[in-house]
Amino acid sequence: MTEPSSRLRRVIAFPIEDYLGIVITFAILVVMSTQVFLRYVLNDSLIWSDELSRYLLIAMAFIGCATGVRKRGHIRIDVIDLVLPDKARRALAVVIDAIVLFYLGYIFVQSFEILGIFARQPSTAMGVSMAVPYSVITIGFGLAALRLILQYALPPRE
Repeated sequence: MTEPSSRLRRVIAFPIEDYLGIVITFAILVVMSTQVFLRYVLNDSLIWSDELSRYLLIAMAFIGCATGVRKRGHIRIDVIDLVLPDKARRALAVVIDAIVLFYLGYIFVQSFEILGIFARQPSTAMGVSMAVPYSVITIGFGLAALRLILQYALPPRE
């Protein structure tokens, strides 16, 4: 294998969604700790902390979808896998991946319409466009679809 191909594999295999999850988790920790400190020590509070934490938690779930696809860690029923021969099992895996890819792609495309609908609506406490929190649907499903495509485009080296 050539050097540029190896470098491309490393770039593509970089688990950006894992690092985003770490950053989001840390942000939730900081926001909620600040809120607890302000509320119970200084007897004051932030009006936007609960809303931001909620949106960050939702973002972590959608972006974590890409991690599940990359690691093939989503919930599935494998009783059928146990009774099928090897070729049929591989064929079933391809069919399931195609169905999942169709679903991910469909939601990815439809999420742009949602972004357009909520672009002018502000959030309750923070006042940011609701397109911002809803954009995690686009990011999460797009990244998950990309991860699934890359599993077939660049299979692991043996």
